[in-house]
Amino acid sequence: MTVAAVIMMKDPAEAKSRLRPVLANDAREGLALLLFDNTLAFLTARHQGPIGVVTRSPVVAQRAAVQGATVISEPEAGDLNAAAGLAAAWAAGIGADALLVLHADIPTLVESEIMALLAAGVRAPVVIAQSRDGGTNALLVSPPDAIAFHFGRQSAEAHEAAAKAAGLGVEVLALAHLSRDIDRPEDLAEAIRLPAQDDGVTLLVIPGIGEIEAGDDLAALIADTAEAAGMEIAPDDIVVVAQKIVSKAEGRLVPLADFVPSEQAERLAEEIGKDVRKVEAILSESTGVIRARRQPPDGLLITRHRHGWICANAGIDESNLGAGREGMLLLLPDDPDASARKIREGLETRYGGPIGVVVSDTFGRPWRNGLVNVAIGVAGVPVLVDWTTRTDAYGRGLKATLPAFADEVAAAAGLLMAKDAGLPVVVLRGLDWKDDEAASARHVLRPVEQELFL
Repeated sequence: MTVAAVIMMKDPAEAKSRLRPVLANDAREGLALLLFDNTLAFLTARHQGPIGVVTRSPVVAQRAAVQGATVISEPEAGDLNAAAGLAAAWAAGIGADALLVLHADIPTLVESEIMALLAAGVRAPVVIAQSRDGGTNALLVSPPDAIAFHFGRQSAEAHEAAAKAAGLGVEVLALAHLSRDIDRPEDLAEAIRLPAQDDGVTLLVIPGIGEIEAGDDLAALIADTAEAAGMEIAPDDIVVVAQKIVSKAEGRLVPLADFVPSEQAERLAEEIGKDVRKVEAILSESTGVIRARRQPPDGLLITRHRHGWICANAGIDESNLGAGREGMLLLLPDDPDASARKIREGLETRYGGPIGVVVSDTFGRPWRNGLVNVAIGVAGVPVLVDWTTRTDAYGRGLKATLPAFADEVAAAAGLLMAKDAGLPVVVLRGLDWKDDEAASARHVLRPVEQELFL
């Protein structure tokens, strides 16, 4: 039996409208595309029959074509049932025996559930994978136009009634993953909980933080947004907050035009090919230049930030600043440890303690390609953990083992802080950590006289 599989995908800019309370427009669009890509990649890797995508979005159509799927164009914005009708006509036209309609908002797809769906199709011409709210997340019909489509609220019941009215056998399946989609804020909050398999540590993204303005109370905003998404921060949690929203809340957005180039800035700008005003901004935040050279895209300038960090461009950023903020530069917080302490104080006042806070930023690494999130500010969270008094798994003494705990926490949170997702706050729950009131992110800095790479 030839089964044609179809994904129905609306314009990503119009998708996920029910997530407006918790996700900004660009984040909703990015989420919709991420889920679509995941669904298409799953079918491309595992489905043996033809694959089609019904859409009127040029972006979606291009992605579908690159993966070898047939693009079924919607002539105009229509509802899901009109799109399903186009899918059925396409499947019938290519001689498929059955049509599998799969929604593009299911966060986890597993082959065993699709196999269960196809196996049920041998027994019944209509098979419904019911969502938890009574909708239809996947529908298998044989032949492709066997019934009229009834996607929408309580569509599982409507599809079952349509099959019975046509005198066709029907099976309704409640499958663990296929029953879960991302449509409402509570669905998103549930989907982004990632429990680790071995130690019970859980990572929770707080969705819906939105754009940050100077003067915003981040602790209150984080707590209010978490509760709006059906989440609550608890004692012993560690809250990782992206530096970008901390800097915005502290008014660290500065117009590029405010920086008046010095002679040193002019020399460096000429040498490496970078905007002289940006060079002056970098120098104003730095205590020394480590490396400078001309290379794409606009010159390399690595400095020692006045906080001690060695990083590109003194950590100054121009991406994800928000609408209407062109020509602005975002500087690191004046005192990231103090920023973390302020957020911690607000959260502990609301929830009790201890609650750890890490302010994270994305840095490159010497000798290694790629970026990783590191801690640039902490409150309560131990920065380094001394294992020199411990033994390894075989009883051998550990002489120089000093895990950078706060950096490891920041890096773990970075897995969920996608640059295009608008998710700047992650909660880690279940970690074994001891509150360190004296902790400072600067404790991770190696003394200059011990630095062998400079």
